[in-house]
Amino acid sequence: MDDPAQIRKALLDLLQAEAEFPIKVEGTHTLPYTASVKHLDQENGLLHLRLIRPLPHEMAAGAPFEMLFALGDQRFEAPITFMGRESYLLYRFTLPTQMVQSDRRAHKRYPFRPREKAYVTAQDAGWPGYGLAGPLVNLSLGGLAFRVDRILRLDDHLRVTPGTGFFERGKELPQLKIRDLPKHPLFEGRGRVANAWERDGEITVGVQFMDLKDSELRLLQDVITIREQMQKASSVSGPSAPAPRPGAKAEVAQGPATRMDPAGALTPDALLRLRRRSAPVILALRPGTDREGLLAVLAGAGYLRLEVAASLDAARDLLRANQGAPGRLLLVEAAEGAPPLEELRALLGDRGDLGIALLHREAPLPETAEPFLRPVEWPAAAETAWLLVLDELAGF
Repeated sequence: MDDPAQIRKALLDLLQAEAEFPIKVEGTHTLPYTASVKHLDQENGLLHLRLIRPLPHEMAAGAPFEMLFALGDQRFEAPITFMGRESYLLYRFTLPTQMVQSDRRAHKRYPFRPREKAYVTAQDAGWPGYGLAGPLVNLSLGGLAFRVDRILRLDDHLRVTPGTGFFERGKELPQLKIRDLPKHPLFEGRGRVANAWERDGEITVGVQFMDLKDSELRLLQDVITIREQMQKASSVSGPSAPAPRPGAKAEVAQGPATRMDPAGALTPDALLRLRRRSAPVILALRPGTDREGLLAVLAGAGYLRLEVAASLDAARDLLRANQGAPGRLLLVEAAEGAPPLEELRALLGDRGDLGIALLHREAPLPETAEPFLRPVEWPAAAETAWLLVLDELAGF
Protein backbone atom coordinates (compact mmCIF):
# COMPACT_ATOMS: atom_id res chain seq x y z
CA MET A 1 0.00 0.00 0.00
CA ASP A 2 1.57 3.29 -1.08
CA ASP A 3 -1.45 5.62 -1.02
CA PRO A 4 -0.38 8.63 1.16
CA ALA A 5 -3.96 9.17 2.36
CA GLN A 6 -4.28 5.57 3.56
CA ILE A 7 -0.90 5.68 5.26
CA ARG A 8 -1.77 8.96 6.99
CA LYS A 9 -5.07 7.47 8.20
CA ALA A 10 -3.26 4.45 9.61
CA LEU A 11 -0.79 6.67 11.48
CA LEU A 12 -3.64 8.83 12.82
CA ASP A 13 -5.35 5.67 14.09
CA LEU A 14 -2.16 4.73 15.93
CA LEU A 15 -1.90 8.26 17.34
CA GLN A 16 -5.51 8.41 18.55
CA ALA A 17 -5.42 4.91 20.04
CA GLU A 18 -2.04 5.66 21.70
CA ALA A 19 -1.10 2.20 20.47
CA GLU A 20 2.36 0.82 21.14
CA PHE A 21 4.30 -1.12 18.53
CA PRO A 22 7.88 -2.30 17.95
CA ILE A 23 10.48 -0.66 15.73
CA LYS A 24 13.91 -2.05 15.00
CA VAL A 25 16.97 -1.30 12.92
CA GLU A 26 16.37 -2.82 9.51
CA GLY A 27 18.19 -6.06 8.83
CA THR A 28 19.37 -6.68 12.41
CA HIS A 29 18.38 -9.09 15.17
CA THR A 30 18.61 -6.62 18.05
CA LEU A 31 15.88 -6.24 20.66
CA PRO A 32 13.11 -4.03 19.20
CA TYR A 33 12.24 -0.66 20.72
CA THR A 34 8.64 -0.17 21.84
CA ALA A 35 7.27 3.04 20.32
CA SER A 36 4.10 5.11 20.09
CA VAL A 37 3.14 7.94 17.72
CA LYS A 38 3.24 11.37 19.38
CA HIS A 39 2.98 13.76 16.44
CA LEU A 40 2.61 13.81 12.65
CA ASP A 41 4.49 16.62 10.92
CA GLN A 42 3.02 16.41 7.43
CA GLU A 43 4.60 19.69 6.32
CA ASN A 44 8.14 18.42 6.94
CA GLY A 45 7.41 14.75 6.30
CA LEU A 46 8.33 13.73 9.84
CA LEU A 47 6.94 11.22 12.31
CA HIS A 48 7.65 11.82 16.01
CA LEU A 49 7.85 8.60 18.03
CA ARG A 50 8.08 8.19 21.81
CA LEU A 51 10.22 5.20 22.85
CA ILE A 52 10.27 3.32 26.14
CA ARG A 53 14.08 3.12 26.17
CA PRO A 54 16.61 5.42 24.51
CA LEU A 55 18.33 4.78 21.22
CA PRO A 56 22.13 4.52 21.32
CA HIS A 57 23.81 7.92 21.44
CA GLU A 58 25.93 7.01 18.43
CA MET A 59 22.89 6.28 16.23
CA ALA A 60 23.46 8.30 13.05
CA ALA A 61 20.81 10.14 11.08
CA GLY A 62 19.78 8.14 8.04
CA ALA A 63 19.71 4.77 9.83
CA PRO A 64 16.95 2.61 8.29
CA PHE A 65 14.27 1.28 10.66
CA GLU A 66 11.13 -0.77 10.20
CA MET A 67 7.95 -0.45 12.24
CA LEU A 68 5.50 -3.30 12.77
CA PHE A 69 1.97 -2.45 13.86
CA ALA A 70 -1.55 -3.86 13.88
CA LEU A 71 -4.69 -2.31 12.40
CA GLY A 72 -7.80 -4.34 13.03
CA ASP A 73 -6.99 -7.99 12.41
CA GLN A 74 -4.07 -7.23 10.09
CA ARG A 75 -0.42 -6.45 10.73
CA PHE A 76 1.63 -4.09 8.60
CA GLU A 77 5.30 -3.41 8.16
CA ALA A 78 6.53 0.04 7.11
CA PRO A 79 10.08 1.37 6.49
CA ILE A 80 11.08 4.60 8.22
CA THR A 81 14.38 6.47 8.53
CA PHE A 82 15.88 7.87 11.72
CA MET A 83 16.37 11.65 11.50
CA GLY A 84 17.41 12.70 15.00
CA ARG A 85 16.51 13.26 18.63
CA GLU A 86 13.76 15.72 19.56
CA SER A 87 13.94 15.38 23.36
CA TYR A 88 14.43 12.64 25.93
CA LEU A 89 12.87 9.43 24.51
CA LEU A 90 11.26 11.45 21.67
CA TYR A 91 12.78 10.92 18.21
CA ARG A 92 12.15 12.08 14.62
CA PHE A 93 11.67 9.65 11.75
CA THR A 94 10.58 10.09 8.17
CA LEU A 95 6.96 9.35 7.36
CA PRO A 96 6.62 5.90 5.79
CA THR A 97 5.95 5.91 2.06
CA GLN A 98 4.49 2.41 1.95
CA MET A 99 2.88 -0.26 4.13
CA VAL A 100 3.26 -3.98 3.49
CA GLN A 101 1.09 -6.67 5.04
CA SER A 102 3.14 -8.80 7.44
CA ASP A 103 2.41 -12.11 9.11
CA ARG A 104 5.22 -11.70 11.62
CA ARG A 105 4.36 -11.45 15.29
CA ALA A 106 4.35 -7.93 16.62
CA HIS A 107 6.59 -8.83 19.57
CA LYS A 108 9.30 -11.39 20.07
CA ARG A 109 8.27 -14.10 22.51
CA TYR A 110 10.55 -15.42 25.25
CA PRO A 111 9.99 -18.98 26.49
CA PHE A 112 9.82 -19.98 30.15
CA ARG A 113 10.47 -23.46 31.49
CA PRO A 114 8.34 -24.99 34.28
CA ARG A 115 11.34 -25.19 36.61
CA GLU A 116 11.57 -21.39 36.52
CA LYS A 117 8.39 -21.28 38.64
CA ALA A 118 6.79 -18.32 36.81
CA TYR A 119 3.05 -18.87 37.32
CA VAL A 120 -0.09 -17.29 35.86
CA THR A 121 -3.46 -16.79 37.57
CA ALA A 122 -6.46 -15.19 35.87
CA GLN A 123 -10.16 -14.57 36.39
CA ASP A 124 -12.77 -14.15 33.68
CA ALA A 125 -15.53 -11.54 33.60
CA GLY A 126 -18.47 -13.94 33.92
CA TRP A 127 -20.73 -14.49 36.90
CA PRO A 128 -20.04 -16.30 39.16
CA GLY A 129 -16.87 -16.52 37.11
CA TYR A 130 -13.95 -18.89 36.80
CA GLY A 131 -10.40 -18.79 38.07
CA LEU A 132 -7.58 -20.11 35.87
CA ALA A 133 -4.04 -21.06 36.87
CA GLY A 134 -0.97 -22.64 35.34
CA PRO A 135 2.73 -22.20 34.52
CA LEU A 136 3.90 -19.46 32.16
CA VAL A 137 4.92 -20.82 28.72
CA ASN A 138 6.12 -17.62 27.00
CA LEU A 139 6.00 -13.85 27.41
CA SER A 140 6.23 -10.79 25.17
CA LEU A 141 5.36 -7.11 25.37
CA GLY A 142 2.06 -7.92 23.68
CA GLY A 143 0.90 -10.91 25.68
CA LEU A 144 1.65 -14.33 27.11
CA ALA A 145 0.81 -18.00 26.87
CA PHE A 146 0.28 -20.32 29.82
CA ARG A 147 -0.62 -23.95 30.35
CA VAL A 148 -3.97 -24.36 32.13
CA ASP A 149 -3.49 -26.69 35.08
CA ARG A 150 -6.57 -25.71 37.11
CA ILE A 151 -9.95 -24.11 36.49
CA LEU A 152 -12.20 -23.39 39.48
CA ARG A 153 -15.74 -22.02 39.73
CA LEU A 154 -15.43 -18.99 41.99
CA ASP A 155 -18.75 -19.44 43.80
CA ASP A 156 -18.23 -22.98 45.10
CA HIS A 157 -14.55 -23.61 44.18
CA LEU A 158 -15.49 -26.73 42.23
CA ARG A 159 -12.84 -27.85 39.77
CA VAL A 160 -13.85 -28.12 36.10
CA THR A 161 -12.06 -29.55 33.07
CA PRO A 162 -13.38 -27.79 29.96
CA GLY A 163 -12.02 -28.14 26.44
CA THR A 164 -10.64 -25.45 24.19
CA GLY A 165 -14.19 -24.26 23.48
CA PHE A 166 -14.22 -22.72 26.96
CA PHE A 167 -11.61 -20.19 25.79
CA GLU A 168 -13.43 -18.41 23.01
CA ARG A 169 -11.43 -15.70 21.23
CA GLY A 170 -11.97 -12.28 22.80
CA LYS A 171 -12.95 -13.61 26.24
CA GLU A 172 -11.87 -10.91 28.71
CA LEU A 173 -9.66 -11.59 31.71
CA PRO A 174 -9.99 -8.47 33.90
CA GLN A 175 -7.67 -9.97 36.51
CA LEU A 176 -4.39 -11.34 35.20
CA LYS A 177 -1.33 -11.98 37.36
CA ILE A 178 2.12 -13.42 36.75
CA ARG A 179 4.01 -14.49 39.84
CA ASP A 180 7.76 -15.01 40.32
CA LEU A 181 9.08 -13.32 37.18
CA PRO A 182 12.84 -12.60 37.29
CA LYS A 183 13.43 -9.74 39.76
CA HIS A 184 9.68 -9.03 39.90
CA PRO A 185 7.58 -11.20 42.24
CA LEU A 186 4.24 -10.01 40.87
CA PHE A 187 2.88 -8.51 37.64
CA GLU A 188 -0.79 -7.48 37.47
CA GLY A 189 -2.71 -6.45 34.38
CA ARG A 190 -5.68 -7.20 32.14
CA GLY A 191 -6.01 -9.30 29.01
CA ARG A 192 -8.22 -11.10 26.55
CA VAL A 193 -8.01 -14.60 25.11
CA ALA A 194 -6.31 -14.61 21.70
CA ASN A 195 -6.28 -18.36 21.05
CA ALA A 196 -6.17 -21.77 22.72
CA TRP A 197 -4.91 -25.15 21.64
CA GLU A 198 -4.68 -28.67 23.02
CA ARG A 199 -1.68 -30.96 22.72
CA ASP A 200 -1.10 -34.30 24.45
CA GLY A 201 -4.07 -33.64 26.71
CA GLU A 202 -2.80 -30.22 27.87
CA ILE A 203 -4.51 -26.93 27.09
CA THR A 204 -2.41 -23.82 26.42
CA VAL A 205 -4.02 -20.38 26.22
CA GLY A 206 -2.62 -17.31 24.46
CA VAL A 207 -3.55 -14.00 26.07
CA GLN A 208 -3.24 -10.50 24.62
CA PHE A 209 -2.54 -7.71 27.12
CA MET A 210 -5.10 -4.87 27.32
CA ASP A 211 -4.73 -1.25 28.44
CA LEU A 212 -1.37 -1.64 30.15
CA LYS A 213 -0.10 1.29 32.19
CA ASP A 214 3.37 2.77 31.69
CA SER A 215 4.57 1.17 34.93
CA GLU A 216 3.35 -2.25 33.74
CA LEU A 217 5.04 -1.84 30.36
CA ARG A 218 8.29 -0.82 32.04
CA LEU A 219 8.12 -3.91 34.24
CA LEU A 220 7.58 -6.16 31.20
CA GLN A 221 10.41 -4.44 29.32
CA ASP A 222 12.68 -4.99 32.32
CA VAL A 223 11.84 -8.70 32.42
CA ILE A 224 12.28 -9.07 28.65
CA THR A 225 15.64 -7.27 28.78
CA ILE A 226 16.79 -9.78 31.39
CA ARG A 227 15.63 -12.67 29.19
CA GLU A 228 17.47 -11.21 26.19
CA GLN A 229 20.64 -10.89 28.25
CA MET A 230 20.26 -14.48 29.48
CA GLN A 231 19.89 -15.70 25.89
CA LYS A 232 23.00 -13.80 24.82
CA ALA A 233 24.93 -15.16 27.80
CA SER A 234 23.87 -18.74 27.07
CA SER A 235 24.85 -18.35 23.41
CA VAL A 236 28.50 -17.79 24.40
CA SER A 237 28.70 -20.45 27.10
CA GLY A 238 30.94 -23.36 26.25
CA PRO A 239 29.80 -26.95 25.68
CA SER A 240 29.58 -29.21 28.69
CA ALA A 241 32.51 -31.54 29.27
CA PRO A 242 32.06 -35.02 27.73
CA ALA A 243 31.53 -37.97 30.03
CA PRO A 244 34.72 -40.00 30.66
CA ARG A 245 35.14 -43.17 28.63
CA PRO A 246 34.80 -46.43 30.53
CA GLY A 247 38.20 -47.51 31.80
CA ALA A 248 39.83 -44.17 31.04
CA LYS A 249 42.46 -42.95 33.50
CA ALA A 250 41.12 -40.32 35.88
CA GLU A 251 42.51 -36.80 35.31
CA VAL A 252 42.72 -33.86 37.65
CA ALA A 253 39.68 -31.61 37.13
CA GLN A 254 40.48 -28.27 35.54
CA GLY A 255 38.86 -25.00 36.55
CA PRO A 256 36.67 -23.04 34.15
CA ALA A 257 39.48 -20.67 33.24
CA THR A 258 41.64 -23.51 31.86
CA ARG A 259 39.02 -25.81 30.34
CA MET A 260 39.94 -26.85 26.81
CA ASP A 261 37.86 -28.16 23.96
CA PRO A 262 38.95 -31.31 22.09
CA ALA A 263 40.90 -29.19 19.60
CA GLY A 264 43.04 -27.80 22.41
CA ALA A 265 41.59 -24.26 22.47
CA LEU A 266 39.90 -22.42 25.31
CA THR A 267 36.09 -22.61 25.19
CA PRO A 268 34.23 -19.26 24.93
CA ASP A 269 33.13 -19.58 28.56
CA ALA A 270 36.68 -20.23 29.76
CA LEU A 271 38.02 -17.35 27.67
CA LEU A 272 35.48 -14.96 29.18
CA ARG A 273 36.42 -16.04 32.70
CA LEU A 274 40.09 -15.64 31.90
CA ARG A 275 39.45 -12.10 30.66
CA ARG A 276 37.62 -11.26 33.88
CA ARG A 277 40.49 -12.61 35.98
CA SER A 278 42.94 -10.46 34.01
CA ALA A 279 40.91 -7.22 33.94
CA PRO A 280 42.05 -4.50 36.39
CA VAL A 281 39.13 -3.10 38.42
CA ILE A 282 39.09 -0.07 40.72
CA LEU A 283 36.24 0.18 43.23
CA ALA A 284 35.72 3.75 44.50
CA LEU A 285 33.66 3.28 47.66
CA ARG A 286 33.94 4.21 51.33
CA PRO A 287 35.27 1.48 53.64
CA GLY A 288 32.60 -0.63 55.30
CA THR A 289 30.42 -3.70 54.96
CA ASP A 290 29.05 -2.52 51.60
CA ARG A 291 32.52 -2.41 50.10
CA GLU A 292 33.57 -5.75 51.55
CA GLY A 293 30.36 -7.38 50.32
CA LEU A 294 30.80 -5.89 46.86
CA LEU A 295 34.39 -7.09 46.63
CA ALA A 296 33.24 -10.60 47.52
CA VAL A 297 30.52 -10.56 44.85
CA LEU A 298 32.94 -9.29 42.19
CA ALA A 299 35.53 -11.91 43.12
CA GLY A 300 32.87 -14.63 43.03
CA ALA A 301 31.94 -13.52 39.50
CA GLY A 302 35.56 -13.90 38.37
CA TYR A 303 36.93 -10.33 38.66
CA LEU A 304 40.03 -10.90 40.77
CA ARG A 305 42.35 -7.93 40.03
CA LEU A 306 40.57 -5.60 42.44
CA GLU A 307 41.87 -2.35 43.91
CA VAL A 308 39.94 -0.07 46.25
CA ALA A 309 39.80 3.69 46.70
CA ALA A 310 37.81 5.55 49.36
CA SER A 311 36.77 8.37 46.99
CA LEU A 312 36.88 9.60 43.41
CA ASP A 313 39.98 11.66 44.22
CA ALA A 314 41.74 8.57 45.54
CA ALA A 315 40.71 6.66 42.41
CA ARG A 316 42.12 9.48 40.27
CA ASP A 317 45.43 9.29 42.15
CA LEU A 318 45.49 5.54 41.70
CA LEU A 319 44.96 5.89 37.95
CA ARG A 320 47.72 8.50 37.68
CA ALA A 321 50.12 6.35 39.67
CA ASN A 322 49.50 3.43 37.34
CA GLN A 323 49.49 5.09 33.94
CA GLY A 324 49.15 2.47 31.25
CA ALA A 325 48.40 -0.30 33.77
CA PRO A 326 45.33 -0.81 36.03
CA GLY A 327 42.02 0.76 35.20
CA ARG A 328 40.01 -1.14 32.63
CA LEU A 329 36.94 -0.78 34.91
CA LEU A 330 36.02 1.83 37.49
CA LEU A 331 33.02 1.22 39.77
CA VAL A 332 31.50 4.27 41.46
CA GLU A 333 28.44 4.55 43.68
CA ALA A 334 25.97 6.93 42.01
CA ALA A 335 25.33 10.06 44.08
CA GLU A 336 21.78 11.16 44.77
CA GLY A 337 20.33 13.17 41.93
CA ALA A 338 22.21 13.55 38.67
CA PRO A 339 25.29 11.36 38.12
CA PRO A 340 28.58 13.31 38.59
CA LEU A 341 29.32 13.40 34.86
CA GLU A 342 31.73 16.33 34.96
CA GLU A 343 33.80 14.77 37.73
CA LEU A 344 33.87 11.48 35.88
CA ARG A 345 34.93 13.12 32.61
CA ALA A 346 37.75 14.86 34.43
CA LEU A 347 38.67 11.56 36.02
CA LEU A 348 38.73 9.79 32.67
CA GLY A 349 41.20 12.19 31.10
CA ASP A 350 42.71 10.51 28.06
CA ARG A 351 42.12 7.00 29.37
CA GLY A 352 40.05 5.77 26.44
CA ASP A 353 40.21 2.17 27.69
CA LEU A 354 38.46 2.89 30.99
CA GLY A 355 34.82 1.87 31.42
CA ILE A 356 32.91 3.47 34.30
CA ALA A 357 29.96 1.80 36.04
CA LEU A 358 27.56 3.96 38.09
CA LEU A 359 26.21 1.64 40.76
CA HIS A 360 22.65 2.33 41.91
CA ARG A 361 20.63 0.51 44.57
CA GLU A 362 16.97 1.35 44.01
CA ALA A 363 15.45 3.46 41.22
CA PRO A 364 17.16 2.77 37.86
CA LEU A 365 19.27 5.61 36.45
CA PRO A 366 18.69 6.84 32.89
CA GLU A 367 21.21 5.80 30.27
CA THR A 368 23.88 8.41 29.62
CA ALA A 369 25.08 9.68 26.27
CA GLU A 370 28.62 8.47 27.03
CA PRO A 371 29.43 4.98 25.68
CA PHE A 372 32.07 4.43 28.41
CA LEU A 373 29.65 5.36 31.22
CA ARG A 374 26.76 3.03 32.10
CA PRO A 375 24.33 2.78 35.03
CA VAL A 376 24.58 -0.65 36.67
CA GLU A 377 22.28 -2.18 39.24
CA TRP A 378 24.05 -2.87 42.54
CA PRO A 379 25.79 -6.23 42.00
CA ALA A 380 24.27 -9.23 43.75
CA ALA A 381 25.45 -12.82 43.60
CA ALA A 382 21.95 -14.08 42.70
CA GLU A 383 21.64 -11.88 39.59
CA THR A 384 23.56 -11.76 36.30
CA ALA A 385 22.33 -8.65 34.46
CA TRP A 386 24.92 -6.40 36.14
CA LEU A 387 27.72 -8.81 35.21
CA LEU A 388 26.84 -8.63 31.52
CA VAL A 389 27.02 -4.81 31.60
CA LEU A 390 30.43 -4.90 33.33
CA ASP A 391 31.70 -7.34 30.68
CA GLU A 392 30.50 -4.95 27.98
CA LEU A 393 32.17 -1.94 29.63
CA ALA A 394 35.38 -3.91 29.91
CA GLY A 395 35.31 -4.55 26.17
CA PHE A 396 34.56 -8.27 26.32
